[in-house]
Amino acid sequence: MEILQTIKYFEPSKGGMESVAKNLVFGIKNNNRQQNITVICNNHQRSDKTLKENIKGINVIRFKSFFYKSQPISLLFRGMKKELKNSDVINHHYPFPTMEFSLVKNLNILKRKKFVITWHANIENSRWAWIEKFYNPIIAKLLDAASVIIVTSPQLFEYSKILKPYESKIKVIPLSFEAHEEKIEPKKISDIPKILFVGKLREYKGLKYLILAAEELNVRIDIVGNGEQESELRDLILETKQQDKIYLHTDVNDTQLKSYYKNADFFVLPSINEAEAFAVVQLEALSYGLPVINTNLKSGVPYVSLNDVTGYTIEPENHIQLKNAMQKLIANPEVYAEFSKNALERAKEFTNEKMVEKYLDVYEN
Repeated sequence: MEILQTIKYFEPSKGGMESVAKNLVFGIKNNNRQQNITVICNNHQRSDKTLKENIKGINVIRFKSFFYKSQPISLLFRGMKKELKNSDVINHHYPFPTMEFSLVKNLNILKRKKFVITWHANIENSRWAWIEKFYNPIIAKLLDAASVIIVTSPQLFEYSKILKPYESKIKVIPLSFEAHEEKIEPKKISDIPKILFVGKLREYKGLKYLILAAEELNVRIDIVGNGEQESELRDLILETKQQDKIYLHTDVNDTQLKSYYKNADFFVLPSINEAEAFAVVQLEALSYGLPVINTNLKSGVPYVSLNDVTGYTIEPENHIQLKNAMQKLIANPEVYAEFSKNALERAKEFTNEKMVEKYLDVYEN
């Protein structure tokens, strides 16, 4: 079987969608079935050349791109039609606007193939909502052509207007995380709790609310990631005189990241809008027994870590609620221990193996 994956970026680029694509693609490759996999993506680095490479048996084509904010823009995908024709299954990962403009030009090919769309996010409540007027008619044509539309949580379908007419094509396959081999026991909270955030330093992550919420708390906060908000966040930490308890780590390798998860007491994801569609980092946190404080978004975020089961869910853009949730978790060690135990159990529902098997069922049946 020839499988084509079209996705914005691919390994070694880091990010939520990239980690899912990596887990899916290498999971399929290691499944000992007869599949050849090609990934078409943008180059995550500025380059005036299209690069072709083979990564652990996966053919990867990285098209040259320029960038608008975090969105890569490619004006021409040379060789695209050939790859589409040679594929038995085409799995497109939405949203990826320039690729979608190219795919819609090849609808006659897509309709003859097993065309699968993985719907990673609803853009209607994100900073990209302004493009919907001319973008959604194009997406509707692709949805019409799709054999199956995979959503990563029930909430993505529930809160999407454009998906409603396609309910018969919808299949829920949650995202997964790359499991670690260490045996993790339920945790006990430290005397000075260590709070962790992992992710891009972007406005929709709501990190300013975490910084404001910590002002009166005796905690240590490690913020791991990089992005355009770095200088703004550093200024806010200085302005609130919290440089001795809030630390930004912008150059962290995989081994160091595991150490941050292992040493943390709980995880905070203070995202403020539906640009945060799922947050695989929650799964990673749960797998280390970390209770999670997340926000009540119309996305998969509160589906991953459950309110009053594996942590607390608060309203977005509310640093008072966030402070109260952190205080509540710190002040109740028995509740904390129960959440930690539940976190480990919840993580087992999102293994790579389960995700890969569900995708293969879609591709093969």
